[in-house]
Amino acid sequence: MLPIRETRLPGVGVRFDFTAKGGERVGVIVHRSGRRDVIVCSPQDPDVCQEVMHLDEEEALALVEAMGVSHSTGEIAKLQLALGGLSIDWVEVAKRSHAPGKTVYDVEHVEDVDASIVAVVREGETIASPASTFALQADDTAVLVGTREGVDALTALLTGG
Repeated sequence: MLPIRETRLPGVGVRFDFTAKGGERVGVIVHRSGRRDVIVCSPQDPDVCQEVMHLDEEEALALVEAMGVSHSTGEIAKLQLALGGLSIDWVEVAKRSHAPGKTVYDVEHVEDVDASIVAVVREGETIASPASTFALQADDTAVLVGTREGVDALTALLTGG
């Protein structure tokens, strides 16, 4: 099996790609919104896309099914059911936001959002269930859980977006 590279795209989602035997980079960008972009990139520059196809969640599952890996469809459905409609995202705390120096409590209560910071990754160390008095720093990665709308709102606060 070819190695798949995973690249976090702050504010966007995650890119998964591999190099095909012909040299092209083939990948999928999984947006925080759930949309997927299937991409084929230049062998010379992996950031120059030759083809981009936008798929919603239903279309992405249909493509997986058509490619003969239907067991993945079941696993994704089980995960979504287990989450009960919750979204999870990893968001880098931006220097330009108002979050650095603020406590978890302060950030979560700036607006009435249906999301929480359930962990923080700082300098490679994971702080699970940080106390409400835990102060965030620029370049921390906050792990958010909540409704899609709540996670999006909390993301905007942490990124200054």
